[in-house]
Amino acid sequence: MASIYTEIRATFETALNAIVDLPDVAWENVTFTPTTDEPYVKCRMIPTLREPAVRGLNPQMYYQGYYLIECFVPEGLGPSAADELADKIIDAFEATTDISLSGTNIHIRYAERDLGVPEGAHFMVPVRIGYQIYN
Repeated sequence: MASIYTEIRATFETALNAIVDLPDVAWENVTFTPTTDEPYVKCRMIPTLREPAVRGLNPQMYYQGYYLIECFVPEGLGPSAADELADKIIDAFEATTDISLSGTNIHIRYAERDLGVPEGAHFMVPVRIGYQIYN
């Protein structure tokens, strides 16, 4: 049986790949060299909680965390280019919806963006997608 974390990551990666016109993706632990004049997104899965959902022997487990997607656009384009990319991702992971893959059902708790910051030759806006799953 695959690790629940492997299943959660695969479910998010599949949903992210389904977004139309998404720029290149820098996946975790995969070599990626960004192109200076091109947008891209960088992803990280951040588990924050693993606990029994009920008391007793062999209880169902509750998992919570967030999937961080950093949206990078070339510097000098103004904040709207990064905002548009962040909005596209937020729309794909709307709060209170579910995403599924091979029987793994993840409930999206929230999708929010944070302050954009210059980062090298790009401007970056982070998007956090909060999730929960019972297994």
